[in-house]
Amino acid sequence: MPHLLWPFFSDNWPLLNDLFRCATRAMLRWSRQQGIEVGIFCALHTYGRQLNQHPHIHVSVTRGGLDVKHGLWRSLFFKKKAVEEIWRNAVIRLLRSSYDRIMPGTLPGIEHIRDERQWRRYLKAQYGRYWKVHFAKKTKGAWHSVKYLGRYLKRPPVSASRLRHYSGGAVVHHYLDHRTGKHKRQTLSQEEMIGRYISHVPARHFKMVRYSGFLVNRKRGTLLPNVYSALEMTVRKKTEKPGFAVLMKGFLGTDPYKCILCGDRLRFAGAQAGTHATRLLSERLHGMEKKRWLRMPMLDQCA
Repeated sequence: MPHLLWPFFSDNWPLLNDLFRCATRAMLRWSRQQGIEVGIFCALHTYGRQLNQHPHIHVSVTRGGLDVKHGLWRSLFFKKKAVEEIWRNAVIRLLRSSYDRIMPGTLPGIEHIRDERQWRRYLKAQYGRYWKVHFAKKTKGAWHSVKYLGRYLKRPPVSASRLRHYSGGAVVHHYLDHRTGKHKRQTLSQEEMIGRYISHVPARHFKMVRYSGFLVNRKRGTLLPNVYSALEMTVRKKTEKPGFAVLMKGFLGTDPYKCILCGDRLRFAGAQAGTHATRLLSERLHGMEKKRWLRMPMLDQCA
């Protein structure tokens, strides 16, 4: 979206929550008109390369979808101009209906907006500006998709490799300028660096990655098996979580269920509840550290 709209989303997590629906509306609307259910997941970034406020969403969509009626996989392509137009309409409509939550007269640079009529006029002007919707190339295979998308799912605002040096109360980091295609350096004070960094920490319980289409939780249980069947894919079985004995044997090299005397397997005989923490603390005050034995919580015996 145009840079003049970025401040409206700054630290406004309810508005950023609605931005996910704006980003996926174009793909979902077009695919469902064709009778196809696609798979989408999005990652929200609120920062730019200079650690500034730059809210944008990375959307990954399948190059095709499931024909729910016939159970077939059909190819699907999206037109950039159509997606850009729906995205622009969705964001402007969202901001237009969120005047009470934003109150633009309080933000620097747009103090001239005093009422909702001026707010609508301002958004109409922003609607005609340049909006950038970038369509990346199709990834080749699952491994390339994982490597490409992994950078966006758990990416911090600034990586440690971009931090050059710290001296004299200033932090220097380099970044790639998309406009010039050259690497530049930026020097920030300690307070400004920390302030910019923590401004991108999401609110509690806010999910930065969302799913849509047949990947959403309420649909994936029923639609994903149909997707695997339509693509003639074999579903990989989930690896079983290792138990206590396997972990201990792999870490210490000893089997906890093997008797150290006769070598036979131990059979569980019973369990005894442990001592409450308050009692342990009270006993410690009365010289528990002088005791040379403790009661074990499990009783084992040879089979």
